[in-house]
Amino acid sequence: MLPPRKQRDHLMNRPAKAAKEFYTEVEAAAELKISVERLHNLLDRKLFNDGSCRPATVSFQSTDLILLRFWLDQDQPKLIQMPARGLRQVAEIETER
Repeated sequence: MLPPRKQRDHLMNRPAKAAKEFYTEVEAAAELKISVERLHNLLDRKLFNDGSCRPATVSFQSTDLILLRFWLDQDQPKLIQMPARGLRQVAEIETER
């Protein structure tokens, strides 16, 4: 049995997880499932690459985490699965020789 419509609408519009306003480096790394060291490396390569130094502490908004996740996904090598070689084709080539 479904709850009354008003109650159902309220449940559907509630976010699954309340977003924080600001994240520390440790919290951001935990959200991204990476180490703080890897987060620092990413920041140094993508943001602080013009000779400026990364500040001692950095805080992030939830939208920053979206961009950081995008950059992390770009770092992942894309594996392309090669099609399986047909053993018959190999055997036919071998017998033709």
